Amino acid sequence: MTEFKLVKKEIVEHQLVAITCNCCAKRHELQTYYDEHLANFHNIEIEGGYGSEYPQDMDRVSFTLCSDCLKSIVSTFKVKPMIEDCSMTE
Repeated sequence: MTEFKLVKKEIVEHQLVAITCNCCAKRHELQTYYDEHLANFHNIEIEGGYGSEYPQDMDRVSFTLCSDCLKSIVSTFKVKPMIEDCSMTE
């Protein structure tokens, strides 16, 4: 025989409510679960390798840039980064 009882459980979860550019401090509060403005913010993580000066060994730097700041920073590079179109084409 199998017996069941109802058990009330509280669920706590992280919910993204706003995103802020670390460079210019532009902030966007999300209006819905999927907000089209989220595409204009980029989360970037850089991990230091063995012997690196910054970030140091195995330290990780995480930050968010808006598209305007990312474009501005990349435009200062003397060697332009490769931009690859990863969209699906048939």
